[in-house]
Amino acid sequence: MREQEVCGDNPVEGSGLGEQRSQPAPSADDEHARRDQRAFFRRIRAVAVSAVGLLALLVVKPASARPGTHPIVTSTWDARASSVVLGYHHGSFSGGGFNIVSYHANFSSTSGLLSAQFGLYYENYRNKDTTNTAHGMAASANAVFNVPVARRFENGLPLVAINPYIGAVPTVLIAGERNYITIPVVLGIGVPVTPSKYISIVPWFELSPGVNLDTVIKPYDLSNEKLENYYDAQTGKLRDITSDDVERIVRKSVELKTSFAAGFRGGLDLSLHASDYFDFNFKAAMSSVGGAFDGPRVLYLGGGISWRWDNIVPAVLPSDKRLLRESCDAVEERFVSCPNSSNWRKIEADPAQSGPSSINTPTNPAPTTPSQPASPAPAPSPAPAAPTPAPAGSAPAAPSSLDAVPPAAPSGTTTNVGAFEPTSQLWQTVQ
Repeated sequence: MREQEVCGDNPVEGSGLGEQRSQPAPSADDEHARRDQRAFFRRIRAVAVSAVGLLALLVVKPASARPGTHPIVTSTWDARASSVVLGYHHGSFSGGGFNIVSYHANFSSTSGLLSAQFGLYYENYRNKDTTNTAHGMAASANAVFNVPVARRFENGLPLVAINPYIGAVPTVLIAGERNYITIPVVLGIGVPVTPSKYISIVPWFELSPGVNLDTVIKPYDLSNEKLENYYDAQTGKLRDITSDDVERIVRKSVELKTSFAAGFRGGLDLSLHASDYFDFNFKAAMSSVGGAFDGPRVLYLGGGISWRWDNIVPAVLPSDKRLLRESCDAVEERFVSCPNSSNWRKIEADPAQSGPSSINTPTNPAPTTPSQPASPAPAPSPAPAAPTPAPAGSAPAAPSSLDAVPPAAPSGTTTNVGAFEPTSQLWQTVQ
């Protein structure tokens, strides 16, 4: 009996074996729920890591956007003619540097007082704080005014001028760790000094206030998520993750920041005017990566070549060269349309040289006989000899000047009355 009590269906109380048999085995539904929970957290983790990782390729991982990384925008200080400029600049500072290749298309006004400059740049930026070199692009629009304050040379260059300018140059730099946008507005002034028509020296200064777009990426905390938002305990199934969930995860992980700062630059340019069509430019400038007088100092050195694809505007040339390239028809039209033509002296043309005048007078005027001048009494002279008969076929002798009477003007002809004649008509009559 005792063995039966021990080995039977009713085990003795306190037995370890009985306690193990008393625990119910987990059901299949519980196992399925646990597997769903583990799968849910793996899915959430994968989505969060993928979304944040994808965004990290497009934005800056640490906050690093700085002013002063935009290129130099003024390609030439010469507003005499439209031009194309190719240039290269290298900027160096402690622990890094810039390399900038630029192309400018410049268009001058007909007065020679304004140069509208449009630039396109490739730029790379290397900093000791990052292992990757940032590559980027920039585009600029700049208006350079030219105000001469001294006389001009024969090629149109002023001895001294003041050139204020204003423009904008959005710049984007992209790298694995540092990607940002800076949008500065450039305000500056240059003073071109031209001691000779072959060389110009330009000191210049620039202030560049701008807006910088930067980002900060923070690790996403899954502990703040509620399980019931993704798991249905009644059905034991996971709910689908929507685009709103991904957007919320990214919004909590990425913080966009904007900042405002102003940079400062100054430099000295040298231009060699090889001809009316080509210039060689050299630049040296000092700037900083950061706000004005903040951050590492940057020294820029570079140069370029300018090609004026258009003629120098006539407004800047001296009067003896202003019409050299103009046609005769254009010169005549300009001459006749001059506003001061009403004050010009009347033209007195000699009919014997210029031919009949184009100004008509009434036809068949009454002939006039000039009065005979008074003369003293003639001295007595010997009797005239008998006239010798003229040979047959000979012409009669011409009357003396005292007895000659000018013939009347033929009917239908014109005479000069001293009135002003347009230049074109006078030329036709001379020719």
